[in-house]
Amino acid sequence: MGPFRLIGPIAGWELRRLARRGTAMRVRLVLVYTLFLAFIAFAIYTLWPSARSVSSAPSARLSLHASTNFAEEFTLIFLLAQLAVVIAISPGLAAVAVAEEKDRHTLPPLLTTTLTDSEIIFGKAAGQIVFGLSVVFAGLPVLMLTLFFGGVSLGLVLAGYALTAGTVVLCAASGMNAACQSPDLRSALLWAYGYTVLLVCAPIGLLLALVERDSIGSVLLAGVAFPMVQLAVATGLLFAATQSLRLGEVSAGPRPVTAFPEPPRPADPPFLLPDREPIPQLPPVDEANPVLWKERCVGWRPEWSVPVVTRPLGTLVAVLAILLFVGGAWTVMQRLAKSVDPDADRLIRPSGTPDLGGWLLVGAAMFATGRYLLPLTVGVTGAIAGERRRGTLDVLLSTTLARGAILRAKVWAHAERGLIFAAGAIAALGMAFIVDGGVRLGLAAAALVVSGIWLVIALGAWLTVRCATDVRAFRFLLPVTVLVIGWPAGVWNLLVAEPNISAGRVLWGLLIASGACAVIGAVFWWLACMRLNRGE
Repeated sequence: MGPFRLIGPIAGWELRRLARRGTAMRVRLVLVYTLFLAFIAFAIYTLWPSARSVSSAPSARLSLHASTNFAEEFTLIFLLAQLAVVIAISPGLAAVAVAEEKDRHTLPPLLTTTLTDSEIIFGKAAGQIVFGLSVVFAGLPVLMLTLFFGGVSLGLVLAGYALTAGTVVLCAASGMNAACQSPDLRSALLWAYGYTVLLVCAPIGLLLALVERDSIGSVLLAGVAFPMVQLAVATGLLFAATQSLRLGEVSAGPRPVTAFPEPPRPADPPFLLPDREPIPQLPPVDEANPVLWKERCVGWRPEWSVPVVTRPLGTLVAVLAILLFVGGAWTVMQRLAKSVDPDADRLIRPSGTPDLGGWLLVGAAMFATGRYLLPLTVGVTGAIAGERRRGTLDVLLSTTLARGAILRAKVWAHAERGLIFAAGAIAALGMAFIVDGGVRLGLAAAALVVSGIWLVIALGAWLTVRCATDVRAFRFLLPVTVLVIGWPAGVWNLLVAEPNISAGRVLWGLLIASGACAVIGAVFWWLACMRLNRGE
């Protein structure tokens, strides 16, 4: 078996255990939420002062150097946020991998197998490392958005990902070592994060130093030398963990259940009866479209969702979108009022001069689009795949309802939620491009928003029919959703920062892109209906 003999068959089982528990999707969602919050903080900290200074600058357009600096700063924030998620999650997951075996008393049977201690430890560590790397590289499409803003140093990206990969390996080794030397899960977690604080905090400072001194030596240090050191330290920790796996004093697990006093038995009958949960009052069933009634009244939520995080985050994004829209509209209205003055030049700014109102409206459009499309992506991808996973799809398809009508009702039930944000995104982006490029450019931008939303809905309908699970469908649809959310920033950068690209070329590009999205969306919707009608 060569070098893979040290890993053994435990690595594959560890990956299956994490996947069956839904850990992969939850951790990816935590990464997406963290990156999104980091992007919001970066936009508030960077874009607002930049827009204010740009609006008062005499220069016609943003320089290429300023756009490149913007992209590099965004890349730095992205890598730091990604590194923070790795440091926060990887040690705990690795510690749980061994500590759960002790708490559930499944470690002694595992030690009686033909597997060696090294195969057990390195196999579990390999599974945790592969899982962590898959989570890290899932955020790579988000980093590709920096290509819209300008060139980013390839050495910075490669060194940042090498440093993050080394941190994943070191965090997994720290968690495994702490779990092997601790008697229970609580102690393992404390020791794991203690090791992490001592051994893993250095990469953050090193990454900051890398950006401040963007030289070949610093790139080699952060991208090659330091990850090799992390790998060597992680290997030493894993070998030390193999020596502690069979120690009786630290592998006994928690005390047996009989050592604790038995809880008091409840009174028969109980002295206080618990309050019964009120039965929700649902509207009468819609005989014309019962599927739509069911989706509206008894909404389905996937098992891997995190409502504790999604609801506050959705509220925050909605508030930011409203504030940016109000600020941008107020700025445009002020210019409209000034245009009434006979001494004023005209409403539309001179060609090429960036405007604060446009910046605010573009930001409002992006936040509003994200607030509408992300919940829509979750709902549409689970419309049919969720029924298939719960084993209720065959019963639903055996009814007298037309299968195309079932798909339309399920998709529309999710598409109609939050339509106010879609309308706000269309209005904000149309106003921004009208103010800074003319009426035709604004209408083309609004058309692209509509066609982009249609593409997400149609592709999600095809994926939910095609994929076996809603998780897989969501995973394939998420990059397209991120692209639809982030394209206004790229087009806006072309309009205000690139002197060689005229408004006419941007107009034709928007028209071609909107037409392509509409046609591709129609094709995917037709394929989804045909596949569902065949019962595949």
